[in-house]
Amino acid sequence: MTRWSPKSVSGILLLLVGISVMPIFCPAETSPKAVTIGFLPGGDPEDLKKGSVEIAKALQDELQIPVNVFLSKDYVGLIDAMKNKKVDFAFLTSMTYVFAEKSAGAKVLLKRVWFEDFYHSVILALNSSKISKLSDLKGKRLAFVDEKSTSGYLYPQVLFKKKGLAVSTLKEIKFSGSHSQSVDWLDQGVVDAIAVFADDTQGKKNAYTKYSKKDHPEKNVRILWTSAPIPNDPFCVRQDFYDQYPKTTHQLMFALIDVVDKMKNNKYVEEAVGSKGLMPATQRQYDPVREMVKELDLKM
Repeated sequence: MTRWSPKSVSGILLLLVGISVMPIFCPAETSPKAVTIGFLPGGDPEDLKKGSVEIAKALQDELQIPVNVFLSKDYVGLIDAMKNKKVDFAFLTSMTYVFAEKSAGAKVLLKRVWFEDFYHSVILALNSSKISKLSDLKGKRLAFVDEKSTSGYLYPQVLFKKKGLAVSTLKEIKFSGSHSQSVDWLDQGVVDAIAVFADDTQGKKNAYTKYSKKDHPEKNVRILWTSAPIPNDPFCVRQDFYDQYPKTTHQLMFALIDVVDKMKNNKYVEEAVGSKGLMPATQRQYDPVREMVKELDLKM
């Protein structure tokens, strides 16, 4: 997957109205005519598309109002879509939420859950390489996901800053656009190491073990570093939408938890949601990410 950096809203809006399950009665006057949920790229684009549509159809059945899907090409595009009120709800990364909170009035409702209610950033290299520690990255090619990716770029930047590691000592830095593409690049020899996510404290359940097409991927990869816990990525609503439609917001919020739970063995839904489940979350749980943004003096 290539990386986009659009200055304007960029994505695909999938309108389910008329092509999927329709409401059996007109929504109440206090309900919105339709809602749109935004999804970020993460793994296989086709899997994401299929999963997001399945989720939207199931929510449409529950809410009895049309539910549309917005597939963004990158983080900036989704935040812009929320800011411009083209998206009402969105799955965001922890870091993009901090920016969306300021620029688009994003309010946290839920957070994703894999094995714990937090995750990690890891830097990985192949076991077949001569890279066994962080200092071995000097003169090597390193792939990040996106400049706005919490685990795929930002937390490693905090590491480099604290350890006094100069990015300039690397031979090359590449941005893949997704965790799965970073894994493909590592397997193909395009890069020597990658910064991606992991779901456990040891870093063993990581993007490589999830996305690599190699046999026994857990035996092929070496963990060079694992970060401190990162709050799991949130599912958010625009504050102004919430203020106008609090009942619909809460109905969708709890319906989404049930839908994901019922479809937890559906690989497409899992790809779209980026987790095995969802749980309620609060704004304060993302204070560590706000501190990271401040420490790195990050700008949108």
